[in-house]
Amino acid sequence: MVFFDKFKKKGLNSPGFAKIDSEEKVMKLANEGILKPLFLRPLRFDGKDSVQNRLFVPPVIVELKERYDDMVENLHRQDKVSSYSCIPEYRGRSTIPSKLTIIAGKDGMAIFTETIKIW
Repeated sequence: MVFFDKFKKKGLNSPGFAKIDSEEKVMKLANEGILKPLFLRPLRFDGKDSVQNRLFVPPVIVELKERYDDMVENLHRQDKVSSYSCIPEYRGRSTIPSKLTIIAGKDGMAIFTETIKIW
């Protein structure tokens, strides 16, 4: 697959994105289409288009998170959830998260929890 070939060519497949430790490196990969912006709290859930709410991940991760956000939105429409968070976890000095954990709940109880492993 072309997507994974880009990682192999760049030496990013192992140990993942460990060497991506600066904004300059992130933006270079973003300009090459290897990374895309992702909002921790989606704009459709009243998230802000800000540096604090945005990080960069492979495009497939953005798509997967959007699917999970669709599920959370459905639960919200059914009045099953009223809170939402997406928590990034990092390894070493990398500015690319190694995983994201999405939690939606109601009355302090987690109703929906998914973890997306990135690298």
